[in-house]
Amino acid sequence: MLYHDLQSLRIFLAACEMRSMSKAAESLNIALSAASRRLSLLESELGTPLIMRRPHGIEPTAAGVTMMNYARDVLRLGDRLKVSLDEHRSGIRGYVRVSASSSVLVQRLAKDLSQFVHENPQIKLDLEERPSSATVSALLSKQADIGIIVHDNQIEGLKIVPYSGDRLAIAVPNDHRFAKRRELKFADILDEDVVALESGTATNKLLTSRAIELGRPMKVRVQVRSFEVMCLMINQGLGIGILPERGARPLSKALGIKLVRLAEPWAQRNYSICVRSFEDIEAPSSRLIAFLTSSVEKDAGADAPAKRKPRRR
Repeated sequence: MLYHDLQSLRIFLAACEMRSMSKAAESLNIALSAASRRLSLLESELGTPLIMRRPHGIEPTAAGVTMMNYARDVLRLGDRLKVSLDEHRSGIRGYVRVSASSSVLVQRLAKDLSQFVHENPQIKLDLEERPSSATVSALLSKQADIGIIVHDNQIEGLKIVPYSGDRLAIAVPNDHRFAKRRELKFADILDEDVVALESGTATNKLLTSRAIELGRPMKVRVQVRSFEVMCLMINQGLGIGILPERGARPLSKALGIKLVRLAEPWAQRNYSICVRSFEDIEAPSSRLIAFLTSSVEKDAGADAPAKRKPRRR
């Protein structure tokens, strides 16, 4: 029987994830000495070391990795219990942790989530923006309940629901020589300086792989973390960029940027909703998934051409 408390598990998990005991103590607002003592007591209780102190930071032992998975499960149950008890006082009846790619958020997810919260005020959303690969990891490690990603490869261990999609476009300053073009091939821009998203994002991975296939790496001049900063850098003449067309339209109008069609079959990308299991999904998460998929279906129906009525003779 283990007699550990939730705070000790939080300290241990934070130290492993941040690779630092001092950072973990600071993030949990407790003294470093108290945090270290709690971790020592936890290791003593288990009878085995849970962490190794390396020059570059803390690493979990093999037993520590097992303990990390266990701690995440226990803390998640603790958080669910707190939310359930808070429901009686605040009226909140659900809690969903959502992790999503920036591309998906810009394209349509932010709008859909806003509408969902408006229609379901009893459900609390905890939203975190992550690259698609990090979202998959968050789901597999139970740090998120639902993930929405740019789906370009098979994903092991997750269940997938189609959501929406986007089309990539090339953003150039209004006075650029490409600004008058109706469309461009990817090879046409590889001699240009590029403002790119940070490594690890789905967009960056896709463009890097396509450039390698052509044997001509991109000339990345600046790497940024958001589409807003990317458009600002393009406006200042630091390069051109590739980003989701629909999400970039408001930014292009505000910053004086021209969007040119990227004439490649892979420029059309698919979004997917991911969960660990449909059988174990909780009601608020299921409700959110149903809302998101129905929102896409409604838009598809609205965009379909109306049937022409036959003329009366």
